[in-house]
Amino acid sequence: MDTTVEFKIQVGLELVQQYGKDKIEKIIQDYLNLAIIKLAKQELLDDLKTIDITDKQWLNAREKAWTEYGSKYLFKVSA
Repeated sequence: MDTTVEFKIQVGLELVQQYGKDKIEKIIQDYLNLAIIKLAKQELLDDLKTIDITDKQWLNAREKAWTEYGSKYLFKVSA
């Protein structure tokens, strides 16, 4: 089963001649990657709207995560 969708993008010949096909393809791919990241961020933000941070289960999970992984985010400074 093919899980890809093909889109057709038309680019003016003048642009291709000026910048080259490979460079234009890279720019389009980079742009699409940024768009995918933006969509994923929006999904995360939408999910955050449904989280009740006063919920006891959420608070327990947060405390457990901090206990297990908090040391990765703390830095000791010695004088």
